[in-house]
Amino acid sequence: MDAPEIIDYYILFHNHTEGMALYQYIRAHGANARICPVPRTASACCGMSLLVLEEDIEAVRRCVAESGITILDIVGLPRDINPHRDRYC
Repeated sequence: MDAPEIIDYYILFHNHTEGMALYQYIRAHGANARICPVPRTASACCGMSLLVLEEDIEAVRRCVAESGITILDIVGLPRDINPHRDRYC
C-alpha cells in the first residue's frame, strides 16, 4: 500500500522584500515557514518562496490575510524528495 501523498505549499512573491516581510510576520505570530528557492514547476518569479508544511497552511493563510502583504500565489505541490539527486557514482 502506498503512503499518502504529502503536499508542500510554496508562497510566491513579486519580490524578495515582500517575502522577507511575510516571513517575519509569520514567525512573530507563532506559525511555521521556511525560506527556500521557488520550485521551477511552481513559477519563475523572484526566486524566493516560503515553504509551508501541510499541517501549518491554515495558520499561514490567516497570517497572509491579516498582514496585508501582497503575494503572487500559494502553490501546493507533491513532496518530491529524490535521495539520488546529485549523486554521480
